[in-house]
Amino acid sequence: MSGKIRKYYDTLKYLKKSQIAYLLKNRLLRGKAAVTTAHAPGRNPLPLWWEELDEDPAYLQRFDAEEIFQGKVTLLHEAQDAEGERSHLWNFNLHYLEYLIPLAAEYRRSGEERWYTCFKSYCLDWIRDNRSGRGDGWHPYTISLRLTNLLICMDGFGEILERDREFVRELADSMYAQYLYLQQNLERHLLANHYFENLKAVLLGSLYFQEENTYSKYKALLKHEIAEQILPDGLHYERSLMYHKIILEDLLRVTSAVADRDKAFSEELRGTIQRMADAMYALEDGMGRTPLFNDAGDNVARPMDSLLCALAGRLDITPGQPVKTAFPDAGYYCLRSGGIRILMDAGEIGPDFAVGHGHCDALSFELSVKGRPLFVNAGTGLYQGELRPWFRSTAAHNTVVIDGQEQSVCWGEHRVARRIRDVSGECSDGWTEGRLTTAAEKSQKRRIELEGETVRILDTVCGHAQAYLHLAPEWEYVLQGQRILLQRRPGSTAEAEMSCILSVQEGDTVQLHRDGNLALYAPEFGRIERIETLEISWEGDGTAHEIKIDFTRREER
Repeated sequence: MSGKIRKYYDTLKYLKKSQIAYLLKNRLLRGKAAVTTAHAPGRNPLPLWWEELDEDPAYLQRFDAEEIFQGKVTLLHEAQDAEGERSHLWNFNLHYLEYLIPLAAEYRRSGEERWYTCFKSYCLDWIRDNRSGRGDGWHPYTISLRLTNLLICMDGFGEILERDREFVRELADSMYAQYLYLQQNLERHLLANHYFENLKAVLLGSLYFQEENTYSKYKALLKHEIAEQILPDGLHYERSLMYHKIILEDLLRVTSAVADRDKAFSEELRGTIQRMADAMYALEDGMGRTPLFNDAGDNVARPMDSLLCALAGRLDITPGQPVKTAFPDAGYYCLRSGGIRILMDAGEIGPDFAVGHGHCDALSFELSVKGRPLFVNAGTGLYQGELRPWFRSTAAHNTVVIDGQEQSVCWGEHRVARRIRDVSGECSDGWTEGRLTTAAEKSQKRRIELEGETVRILDTVCGHAQAYLHLAPEWEYVLQGQRILLQRRPGSTAEAEMSCILSVQEGDTVQLHRDGNLALYAPEFGRIERIETLEISWEGDGTAHEIKIDFTRREER
């Protein structure tokens, strides 16, 4: 079997039979244009505007409302008028129309009608420019997010929009055509968060357009997906904290929409929301930002603080106490001591049939001190381009490469062929441990111990081992033989007095990377900066190898 055929076989064999059937169906129907005109049967405005989410300053700073008013849009740190071809992901974000939410926020803040006029203009332009029924604007995922964002905006503008009857009719007719097309093009071949977004959008649409039969059907479908996609420990099964927060927000919007007409469903959702909130808080609190495991970044999902504020203010939901440290279904484990927080991944790359957002990050960890990241995974940054394979690679994470081979065979933009197996993890007071077998049949074990202000990383492998430790941008390494000083960079905003010593074993080879891919870091999509990464190499003989990080020994610059 040739390498290419084997790669496809090792990818497709994990899919559900239904996914393969829908993949074939999509191939046959590819290129068929959407019907872009329809007559909306009725309207029932939905209470989807949440001040805690949609007027949160931390969220709104992602957009420049005045720039949008002038007809320019900057998304994912890339301006609309930037030179060069924009990525597929950027075009998707353009069609989400999420950047119209800040216009509604500005209108609510100032009362200035110009913000509504601007919103109306963007909507009419989108309708006019997408009459062909083809292109990214008619992708099921962009429809799903756009319909939700428009419904949020319509509630946000409120009375001024309702008085503009001719425009509301034209907008509703366009949205109804999108809603009908979406029902015929659900992403059953992908499943996971894409399919979830499809179902959520149709459910909201059925409430808005007052179609009871459609509501009943899609409520049942969404309930099935909630049961499958939200693991018993509360994490979304794709094991990305970014997508976890996106799905959590989806459920908040659905709960708000059904509260007055389906109280039983609303109460049922509260239980799932509570578990998801508990997991989000336990894994992100004290880390300083969205942990960068699998595809993740800080400028896509709503910030944790605004979600917590919305949960408390609207649903009277706060994270459960005591805060959990073990999430065995997802494979995440937490260690806490004083101001030190450690989050370790000892779980599967994702659900076997939906690993498109998975990275080679098993047994990697992130560490923060007093809410400031210190050791970070490299992130994601983009979904298209030559750097996509790098950010998914083993070396882009704080874990170990054995004999130069990847943990899992990630390829394309969102595909995985052979992958890690026999993955397990556990934790107790002061330690966490994980085990796995790589796609290349290499056994790997890692134990992390946290006692007071001392961290010990114990790796057990057979073969040539290369451990990577990616340092957050505010910090730098100073090599001192087998001891490496970690200290703040000149001019950084990190605490001046914080420093620590990292010690390796006699005979280890230590290399510091300040250039090349190993020095790349993407805390947000579209934003890539340079950091320092330490590579520690040794010959593994099946005994535990120790890397020690001591925060109790401090040295002046």
